[in-house]
Amino acid sequence: MKDTFISSEGRIGRFVFIVRVALLVLLTLAVTKLALDYFNEWHHGNYSPLGPFVGIVIALFCSLAGLMQLLKRLRDMDKPAYWSLLMLVPGVNLLVLLYAAVAPSRSK
Repeated sequence: MKDTFISSEGRIGRFVFIVRVALLVLLTLAVTKLALDYFNEWHHGNYSPLGPFVGIVIALFCSLAGLMQLLKRLRDMDKPAYWSLLMLVPGVNLLVLLYAAVAPSRSK
């Protein structure tokens, strides 16, 4: 089965998980920075609120893609999928990401 980036099917290891989450964070930061710079310098009106809006939309899409990566990683660690609900709890979500990044895979 081919592993797709936005699917929750399959399993991924620690290194792939860390790289994919880092790429999603960098994509969010880069697009937000570009949107802020672009809309703040637009001289045809006051469009500066569009920069943060574009950043929030991209962050939502990247968060969903990151959640798919977390589900793959949880499956690889033989943990239940409902652990992904812990991402909704502030502070605990960072601990879950850290645990997913360092916990070993379970072999079948």
